[in-house]
Amino acid sequence: MRSPKKNKSVTNMILVFDTSALSRFLSEDHTILQLVAGKEFDRYVIPLAVDAEIRFGFTYGARHTDNITKYERILQRLSFEVTCPNQETSLIYAELATWARRHGISLSHNDIWIAATCSQLGGRLITLDGDFKHLPQILQVELR
Repeated sequence: MRSPKKNKSVTNMILVFDTSALSRFLSEDHTILQLVAGKEFDRYVIPLAVDAEIRFGFTYGARHTDNITKYERILQRLSFEVTCPNQETSLIYAELATWARRHGISLSHNDIWIAATCSQLGGRLITLDGDFKHLPQILQVELR
């Protein structure tokens, strides 16, 4: 199993959002807003799977145009990056999915893509979803 890339210093700290955390951020959750405002992280990353889930929620919802406009404005203003998977992400996905299956852990495909992206970038995952605690390979941000 590949280990996450090690950060050599406090700089280049990457915060990777899962869908639950991004949704709460967009709802102006105080704890998550403080974390982002604290500038502890240099990059804020949204895996493509998270972007798709958020956009699906908005498209399916009643306030589609307002929510999409707000989301895209936040992405641009805060320089959030939507990261697409590549072949390296795919290899990490296969390793994580195999590890999880062998350990009797059931995760959604999107959760594995999110975890693979986080691992590939050497980032820390912000999540309100307890499923990721079953993946010791993924570093998580502790919300206070």
